[in-house]
Amino acid sequence: MSCCILTRADMVNAADKTSATLDSFKARLRNKKIERGLPVSPTPSELARDNELEDDGTVLYNLLGRMISLHPGNIVKKAGRAVRLGEADALKVAAAGGVPVPDVFGTEVTPEGRFRISMSYIEGQTLEAAWPSLSEDDKTSYCRQVGAILTAMRAIPPPDPSFIGACDGKEIRDGRLYNTYMSPVCADEEAFNAYLVSSITPTTPDAVREAFVRRLQSQPRHRIVLTHGDLAPRNIMVRDGRVVALIDWEEAGWYPEYWEYVKFFQRSTAMERDWRAHAKDIFVEAYPDELVDYIAVSKFQYP
Repeated sequence: MSCCILTRADMVNAADKTSATLDSFKARLRNKKIERGLPVSPTPSELARDNELEDDGTVLYNLLGRMISLHPGNIVKKAGRAVRLGEADALKVAAAGGVPVPDVFGTEVTPEGRFRISMSYIEGQTLEAAWPSLSEDDKTSYCRQVGAILTAMRAIPPPDPSFIGACDGKEIRDGRLYNTYMSPVCADEEAFNAYLVSSITPTTPDAVREAFVRRLQSQPRHRIVLTHGDLAPRNIMVRDGRVVALIDWEEAGWYPEYWEYVKFFQRSTAMERDWRAHAKDIFVEAYPDELVDYIAVSKFQYP
């Protein structure tokens, strides 16, 4: 009986081939995710660039491809591979409509290819930090203030009564727990509904897919309004009993009037049940049918 004895060189070569095959597979998987509009893990060089900080800055937040830093003159800079300059457009639209938001000082693309937004610093604390120590009356007061802000947002006329997408007109961003779906802008709500169905997994049964189409087509048409898209306590700044700003507008844009309502429930966590219970104080109108439809569709999408 013969046997094969591998030399050290043979084992090294085999390991190199295995590594190359794995790297090739990872590269193909990364490209597939990019094609589907799914987020991808940063490369080592991207991580290094995301962690770079100007000498005069203090890091306030650094996670998921976003670094937020404070600089002299109370200037906040938001930079990273996951930052979209369209957030600055949303802030400007909101500010023009009287919505309390940080002032935008400028945007740029760094030599390393990172996007950066410079804006004003908002003094105070997040509602998330304040919430545990608040009385029920205080919680209700803050939520009603947020409701008044939403009313002001929804009164801002859209540039086109049918257009759906980000304020810079470049994309749709639909953030989930682990993934952010991205799509070209939609000309109308019918196209937006088609986008929602197109983002479900390929293994979804045809009967389920067809049911989703019927459900979405049966909905009444909705007004298109300015939408924040991530209305959670962590994105609401408060001070001295007042809501002083809404921050983190990267999911914002012009969307059907129900979108803020369904994202309110979808983007909040199980730890924020108390916050969800105050939906009645925030939203003048509820959209329970649209909420159920969205939750049903999202069950067949990547989380």
